[in-house]
Amino acid sequence: MALRCSKLARELGIPLQKLASDALRIVEEVMKDGGNATDLVLTWRCVKSITTVDTATLPINILLKIFEDLEPGKYVTDFYTSGKEIGVAMSNEITFADLVKRPYILKTLIPIRYANSKETESEITITLSVPSYVKKLTPLISAYIRGILDAYGYTQHKIDIKEHIIEIKIYKNIQT
Repeated sequence: MALRCSKLARELGIPLQKLASDALRIVEEVMKDGGNATDLVLTWRCVKSITTVDTATLPINILLKIFEDLEPGKYVTDFYTSGKEIGVAMSNEITFADLVKRPYILKTLIPIRYANSKETESEITITLSVPSYVKKLTPLISAYIRGILDAYGYTQHKIDIKEHIIEIKIYKNIQT
């Protein structure tokens, strides 16, 4: 690792000590918040992958105001297509196994407060909790998630919405 860091510092034209100090400072901050280095790497990869598609992070309350006057169901296909585009970009940076192990990565993409996953031999269940006031947008969020899953090649899945909980069942043995 020291050799790799030394080579990187030379390539970047900075002292090794600065590279090491900056890296350790970042990891320290992440770990203080309960994360780890892998969390940091995967979050960075997610952010990097979504920059390959045109995205705009907007506060969810603004989106809700926009959709108040519109018929949200009309945009399901658009959300699915967008999810699929982002899923393709993400799949180049983040493995599906890493996404399942750390479903909170989806927080970078959609307004979720809690994410958990459970895996058995035949299926994966990902449970997402969205803010309760976002309930009106859950069909669009579900379409977006479907697009992401399809981009990873997991086309056999079921999404159930109960209040502000989105439960995603992915059937492992039927990957296409």
